[in-house]
Amino acid sequence: MTSANLNDAFLSCQKALDDVGIDNEFFRDLIASRLVIERVGETNVQDWWDSRVLSATGRARLEEVTPRTQLQSRIILAFKVGRKAELNHLPTDTFSLFSFGPQMESRISAAIKEIGAVDDVPLKVLESVFVQSLDEGWTHQIIQQIGSNTSARSIKINESDARDSFPIEENGYTQSEIESQKWRLLVTLLQGYGHCTDRLRVPYYVLKPDLKSGNA
Repeated sequence: MTSANLNDAFLSCQKALDDVGIDNEFFRDLIASRLVIERVGETNVQDWWDSRVLSATGRARLEEVTPRTQLQSRIILAFKVGRKAELNHLPTDTFSLFSFGPQMESRISAAIKEIGAVDDVPLKVLESVFVQSLDEGWTHQIIQQIGSNTSARSIKINESDARDSFPIEENGYTQSEIESQKWRLLVTLLQGYGHCTDRLRVPYYVLKPDLKSGNA
C-alpha cells in the first residue's frame, strides 16, 4: 500500500518525538498518529487537504525560513492543516483527532513549543509514504503500536451516508472524562479514520461542558 510502511512511519515519528524530549507517552502517540494521518491526507497522496507540509518539498521550503526549528514548524503546520480540515466538516461542541479538547490541546501545544533545534531530518521516513488506495481498516497498523494496550470501540457506519463526518457514539465526554479515557478515545478515533477509504469522513465525539463544583 505504501512505499514506506505506515507502521514504520509511525515508529519513526515516535522515535523522533522521544529524541527531542516529548517524554509523555500519550502525547508521543497522539502526535505521531496525527502526523501519519496528515501525511496520508496530503495533496500528493490522498488529497484530503491542500498541504505538502510533510513531503520532502514541504521540508525544503521550511528549511529555507526555519532551518534549525523545522521539526517544530512542521508539526505545528501539520496540526493546523488537519484541524482546519476537520473543523470544516464538524458540528460545534465536538472533539476529534486533531482537536482533542481545549485542555489537552493546551498541554500538547506547550510540549511542542519546547522542541528545540535539530540537525537531522527526523521525519524522512514519513516523507516517503505514498498511498495509492486505502483498504477498510488501514489504520490498524497504527493502532497496534499504541502503547496503551487498549482496544478500540467497534465502529459501524452507514457507507451510503453522504455526510463528511460521523459521531462515534451519541453520548459525549467532558474534558475531565477525555483525560481519564484518552487512550481508548485515541484508538477509537483512529479506527474511525480507518473507514476513510475513498474520501475524508471525520470521526468525532460530542464535547460536553464540565460541571462546575458550585453547580453540582
